[in-house]
Amino acid sequence: MAERIKVLIHAIKDQALNIKTYELVSPDGEPLPLFTPGAHIDFFLPDNLIRQYSLSNSADERNRYVVGIQKEEQGRGGSCLIHDQFKIGDEIEISAPRNNFKLDETAQRYKLIAGGIGITPIMSMARRLKSIGKPFQLYYACRNEQRAAFIEELRSTELSKHVVLSYDDVHGPLNTLALFGRPEPNVQIYCCGPTGLMDAVKSATNPWSEGSVRFEHFSVSEDIGPKDDDGSFEVIIQSTGRVLKIPKDKSILSVLEENGIFIDHACCEGICGTCETGLIDGEADHRDMILTEAEKQENKQIMVCCSRAKTSTLTLDL
Repeated sequence: MAERIKVLIHAIKDQALNIKTYELVSPDGEPLPLFTPGAHIDFFLPDNLIRQYSLSNSADERNRYVVGIQKEEQGRGGSCLIHDQFKIGDEIEISAPRNNFKLDETAQRYKLIAGGIGITPIMSMARRLKSIGKPFQLYYACRNEQRAAFIEELRSTELSKHVVLSYDDVHGPLNTLALFGRPEPNVQIYCCGPTGLMDAVKSATNPWSEGSVRFEHFSVSEDIGPKDDDGSFEVIIQSTGRVLKIPKDKSILSVLEENGIFIDHACCEGICGTCETGLIDGEADHRDMILTEAEKQENKQIMVCCSRAKTSTLTLDL
């Protein structure tokens, strides 16, 4: 199981409508594990709930983590629990940071795109790019100003000259085709936000080269989940040769656990990357939101919480 780190909630701040930031520090004052821009941590909550939240502060800071959490009334319960019950001084358990949304610092220029609470990892990226002197523009889209987090900092600090704010009720939806439809050399795009925004950015940036546009998902696309024509298949455990049948109504992960094979996992939706497992043979039906198209074509890894098989068997590096 993933290592658990005890931290104290040092500060809580209202950032926007239904959005709070939580500043976490070590109980003994020791430095926290290093992280890189775009990283997230797991919150280990009561009733065995695990939720992932992106770090928003500077990766140069070792004394604290800052996460932004939006209260989702129609969500799965984690954000409501944190908003309603967590208070300053509480000791909680988190994981060490992981990063599926890494900032490549070798590009000449950057376009950062955030929607709503998707600003959280983008803030850490913006801080990093500012500190190393890389040119960037940050486009932040929200339904209205009341839902815009970190707005004071985005308006009043040195970041302000890099920021374009867009509110649906004033400006209409962000014109992704006009802003990002034409590929630019030596430019990288990073986008995090609701599915509608990211789908629009994906469509607009279709002509861009592979690897120049990157996304961080915090919800699952509607076409990723179970399908009516899902069938059964088998997985082979490489180390033992054991063969397990995966019925159409169960995930690889759940069948592994039923047979005493335990893999670290958290979201069970293909958006956190915790359960990534080596794939030795067979062709996966990749349904995660983590692997790039190139990585899916390479077919060397699989997220066993959600992905399935296009072949009759898959051999797992377990």
